[in-house]
This record gives sequence, structure tokens and C-alpha cells, in this order.
Amino acid sequence: MENNKKKRWRPNLFDFIFIVCVIIIAVVVISLGGRIRGGGGIISPSAQDTVKYTISLERMAEDTATLISPGDQLVDRVEQRNLGTVVSVEIRPSRGLRTNFYTGERINSIIPGESEAIVIVEALATVTENQINVGGFVIRAGVQVSVNGPLYHGSGFIIDIERDGAA
Repeated sequence: MENNKKKRWRPNLFDFIFIVCVIIIAVVVISLGGRIRGGGGIISPSAQDTVKYTISLERMAEDTATLISPGDQLVDRVEQRNLGTVVSVEIRPSRGLRTNFYTGERINSIIPGESEAIVIVEALATVTENQINVGGFVIRAGVQVSVNGPLYHGSGFIIDIERDGAA
């Protein structure tokens, strides 16, 4: 005598959790797939303007800062994107907070052997109401940037942006 009873599938709590997780993963993959292919981005490629922005390259070795010259092409060190052309450079001594060990005060003083380069860069940018984009790099005041030049590299912050002739 054979017992030919078919077992029925009875869903339990773990089955429901598994099904919900699979559905969530499918939705995430589909939504990210649309973004990667370029659908529905924030930036429209039609609005291109010339933008001038200022980068403060901090704590550079003195000799390195003197290598920066107008006409140099700057490239992002991380993702190798073109960031524009150097228009002008101002080199000044690097300053930083140092501790006076006699009084315990923090004093803003010149750091010997280092300099700061204030670099004005001009680039063709995609400009929208929300952001300015140079070669895929979002330009905003306060954003940290690492750059490579022809014979030098440095890192610092964007301190000023100028577009359409207005600051």
C-alpha cells in the first residue's frame, strides 16, 4: 500500500519575507539600470556656458607651486576628468594653526617650506538651475578637489565660482 498523498505548499512567514526581498531587489536593479543607461538625468546637455572658478591648492611644496602656469590643463586625479584650463595663478605662503607650547594657544602662522596656490580655472560647463557640471564633476564652493597638472599635483577646495560675467 502506497501513500500517494501530495504535499501542499503552505507559505509561512519566512516565505513571505523571501518573496518581499526578491521584489525589492528587482525594483532596485530595474531603477538603477535606467539611470546607468542615461535615462532621466538631472543635467540636460544643451546648456553649455564658460565658467571661471577658483581653487585654493593648499600645502604645496614651494617649488611645486611655481610650476603652475596659465594655459595648463587640469585633470581630476580620481576619475581622470578634464577640469579646465588655468587662467591665472597667485602663490602665497601657506598658513596653518600651530600650538605655542609655552602658552598653549593656537596661533595662525606661516608654515615653512609650503605654499598655497590660488588658481583661477576656466572651463566649458553644463549649467542647470541646480548645479554646474564640468566633465561630470559637480562644481560647488567648498567642494574638495584633487588635480593633476603637466608637472605637478595638488589638492584643495573650490573657493569661488563665476559664470556669465557675474560673481
